[in-house]
Parts: sequence; structure tokens; C-alpha cells
Amino acid sequence: MKPNCKNACSGRYRDWLEVNLTPTCNAKCAWCVERRGWHPTERAPWQEIVAKVLATHATNVILLGGEPTLHPNLREIVSALSANVRVWVTTNGSRLSEQWVIENIAGVHGVNVSIHSDSLVENMAITGLRLSESDLRGAVRELKVLGAVVRLNCNCIRGYVDSRERAIRYIDWAGQIGATSVRFAELKFDDDLFVDLALMFPGEHGLNQDPFRFGCSSDAVINGMPVNFRQMCGLQTKLRPCPENPEFGTPGGVLYYDGRVYNGWQVQREDDMTTQELKQLLQDVKDGKVTTEEAEKRIVADKPKPNTTPASGGFCQY
Repeated sequence: MKPNCKNACSGRYRDWLEVNLTPTCNAKCAWCVERRGWHPTERAPWQEIVAKVLATHATNVILLGGEPTLHPNLREIVSALSANVRVWVTTNGSRLSEQWVIENIAGVHGVNVSIHSDSLVENMAITGLRLSESDLRGAVRELKVLGAVVRLNCNCIRGYVDSRERAIRYIDWAGQIGATSVRFAELKFDDDLFVDLALMFPGEHGLNQDPFRFGCSSDAVINGMPVNFRQMCGLQTKLRPCPENPEFGTPGGVLYYDGRVYNGWQVQREDDMTTQELKQLLQDVKDGKVTTEEAEKRIVADKPKPNTTPASGGFCQY
């Protein structure tokens, strides 16, 4: 089965490159998909990352993580890339302020700020991060002065933005902050906190119950604000029909911080060795139950291989 031609997994965004800039994050989002991922032990120098990005000839580059604003060389990376490609940054907003924008990300084409409630108190309960509305407004104002677009990303979470009323309230708040657009997204791989956008806006905006076939991304203008809706298909939630024998187009790829371009986001396989299992293996070596040669073979055999374990729906753009 082929996906809708407008979906990212159909190859629509092959001119985009996602960059997993760092595994480090200062938030504690319980549903974070990166917790399902594996993380390379190698760290390529930032100059190598830039060279690899430019070698792909991608038109749009989106810097992700982890939390990309925590990368110590973000300013150099943005400066080097922005002369050649359109650079986007997706951030949880924890470091944003007017001065920080000037000093670190001048030259970006756009910034996506992930804030999951129009109440910053609620957002702190979700992410563990205390954001300053004053700093946020200043950062958005400066980004617009620099010619960048600013989108607020809201993952719809049960108990927070989970109704039409709350969504409208969020849109109005985003306008007050100065955002140029809003995205509402359903959660991946978290059916307990999942909020169905098609039920929030029944029969509206192209929202549907089979996004793989009928489209997972749709656009609208609500109260004067451009709004994008991002739904999850059956490859990302058990609450939707899973496509049979899905076919995918050519993805834009994901560049990891080890300097390798992968066929999408890499996930930890079910048979990967856990930290506890590794500790036990080392203890067995210490106790003489396993030889060092046997332990080495088990660890090498378990190591994830590039391009072999892409996440389901891993070609989706953020």
C-alpha cells in the first residue's frame, strides 16, 4: 500500500534533511520518541556535520535533538549553513530570549518552538521547563526582525490541549505571543495520552481516521492564524488502522551527530541489550562466568547497524 502523495513518507520532502544534532535534552517529556531511539557513541566535530549537510544538497535543513540549542557550537553551525541552505531549528524554548537569538541563531529561516499548552505553568508540568513569557515574546519579536518565521508546535496531550476549545485558546495565545503559525500534532507511540485531532475537529480541515491513505498533514486558517494539523497513522499508534505492506518514497534522510546519514530515525530494536543486561554481562565477566572474548562477541553482535532499523514512519518531518 502506498501512502498519500502529500505525506512525508511518500517522498514529498526529499529536499529536507533532518539533523539529530545532539542527544542531550533538558526536558522530561514522558512521551518523547527519542527515548525509544538508540544513540551513537561517536560524536563528529561540528565542522564535519556542516560538511555532511552541504554534501547532501538539501534545500532545507532542520536542526533537532535532543535539544539543539544545547549544542555548544550552534552559533557556528547556523552561521556556516545559513549561507547555503534554509536552516530551521526546533526547540523547547528554554534558552530563547531576544539577546540569545541575536548571539546564537541569526540567519535561521525559521524556528519551531515546542510549547504544549497556552499555560506556561501547564507546559512546565509537561516538560519540566520553566519558560518566561517575556523572554519568549522578545525572542519571537527579534526573530521576526531578522526575517525568520516562528511556529509554535503543540503536541495534543490528554488533560491539556485535548478539545476544540483548548485548541482555539492556544491559537489565540500564539497570536498574542507573535507566532506566525501553529502546528497541532498527535502523539507517536503513546496511546494512553493520545488525543484524536479528527474528533476535536470532526469533519473539518481534512482530518481523518486513516492518515496513511488520506493524508496525515492538513492546513487551515483559524481566527486569522495559519494552522497545520499533523496526524499519526497506524505505524505510529495502535488507535489507527495499520497499512498492509506499506511502501515508502525516497526520504530526505536523517543526519546523526556521529556524522552518518540514515534512512530515517533509528530506533532501539526489541532485542537490543539494555543497560541492565550490559551491567550483568560485565558482572559475569568479573565473576568468571563469561570470558572476555564471549562478552565482546555478544556486545558486537548487539550493536545497532546504520540503515537497518529505521523507525516506523521515521521519514516524517517535524
